[in-house]
Amino acid sequence: MMTATTATAAEARAHFARIATHVCESGKPVTVMRNSKPWVTISPIVEDSPVTSVDWSKVDMARIDPDLGYAVLPAEWDSPEDEGLYDDLV
Repeated sequence: MMTATTATAAEARAHFARIATHVCESGKPVTVMRNSKPWVTISPIVEDSPVTSVDWSKVDMARIDPDLGYAVLPAEWDSPEDEGLYDDLV
């Protein structure tokens, strides 16, 4: 039986370079846990995997409106099934 390698979100933040090196050298993914639940996986690149470059410094999850002084959520976040879900964020 093969056991999965895991790290907490805090460990992943603090030791990302070590974890990435381990993943690259071992070829085995590491599952990052958040609130004791699987959150994301850091996995090695497979030879024919498409890789997209993203300038993360320019990616806004929710922008701060300078006139209002608080976050304005993207329109695509507003769906009927999430009614009221983001109301507490503003």
